[in-house]
Parts: sequence; C-alpha cells; structure tokens
Amino acid sequence: MFALLNSLKAMTLRPTFAAFDVRDPDDVTDAINQPNIDIDENGSPVTLPAAEWLICFVPGLYPQWWHRFAHKKHKHVFAIRKLDDNSWLLVEPWWTRLMVNVLTFEEAGRFLRWGATGHVLKVREAIPGRGTQLRGWSNCAVLMAFLLGRSYWAWTPQGLYRRLLKDTSVETVDPGQLLSEPFRAIGNRTDFALKLSIASQQASPEQALSLRESA
Repeated sequence: MFALLNSLKAMTLRPTFAAFDVRDPDDVTDAINQPNIDIDENGSPVTLPAAEWLICFVPGLYPQWWHRFAHKKHKHVFAIRKLDDNSWLLVEPWWTRLMVNVLTFEEAGRFLRWGATGHVLKVREAIPGRGTQLRGWSNCAVLMAFLLGRSYWAWTPQGLYRRLLKDTSVETVDPGQLLSEPFRAIGNRTDFALKLSIASQQASPEQALSLRESA
C-alpha cells in the first residue's frame, strides 16, 4: 500500500502528469468533433490572470466528533477573495457540497471575522496548476489545494497550512489587518452618510437635492 502511495506521489511531481492529455493528435474523428473555439496555451477559452486568495484556517463553528483529532485552530479551511468594493467571492467546502457564492460586503465581513479566529494566508493560485484529480477523498483541505493548483498530498487543514508556509510566495495575513479593511470601509460609508444628512438639513431644498444626486 505504501509503495503504491509513493508511486502516485512521484507521478504528481512530474510536470507532464498534471497536464496529461488522453486525446490522440492523429485521431481525425476527435478533431472533427472538436468545437471550433479559440483556446489559450493552457486550454482555456479565456485567459485570466492568477488570482490571490485569502485561505482561512479556522476552528469549527459547532462541535464535530473528529475535532478532537484536529489542530486547535485548524479544523476547517475555506477561501475568499475581494472582487470589488461591494462584493467578495467565497469558496466554502461544506461537508455536503461545495459552496461557491458572491457575497455582499456585509456577508463577507462575517466570514472574515471567522477567519480572524484562526490563521490566514494570502496565496496566488497556480495557472494552469499542478493538481491532480487522483486524490480520492475530497475534504476541505484537498479541495483548497486543488483550487490553488497545488499538488500537495495533504488531507487536513493543518497539513495544508504547513505545506503552504514552505512556499516563499505565500504571505501571512495579520487577523487585525484582515478585519480592518472591511470595517474601516463600513465606517467611512457611515461617516459619509452622516455628513451628507447634516449637509442636506442645513442646505436649501434645491442644494439638498443636488447633494443627494451627487452621492
């Protein structure tokens, strides 16, 4: 069993294995049936830059029987990244499904508060990636490694955390810094709304309308 596992690990380290293509270039039938879509060098219809994710290693939200065997603060892991000032993209591996949603500003803040209770790493995804689908059990750690295009053989959040820390391109995020940006922006919005309300009360009706339209 160990010999087989070591063989599989060695296979994932080969550069050609992650991009293994079972199509036969000489197969005329396959070429005829191929859709006429332009693709880039990585086989994608669109070329997108590698995104930076906040990988959050967190305690559980409610007790599970297997938590006693896990790291104190690394019982689960999820990924989140900012899209713009008002939305964030969440990839959350639940036990029963993979939750992929765009969150509002306030919803993202709730996940960031959860992230701040553990440890957070800023990781740039690898394109085209070196992961493989021959991983078997798809728990949260395995899915996060696959999302990032890593070929890590780590089945626990703690194992993934230790592997990512060895990557010199990975940054450690301070929990205070993690929370400061969203809540500072919320405070700025509140201050702006308060100042706008005061200015509108002190201005003439025509000036107040102009202020609201410019906001």
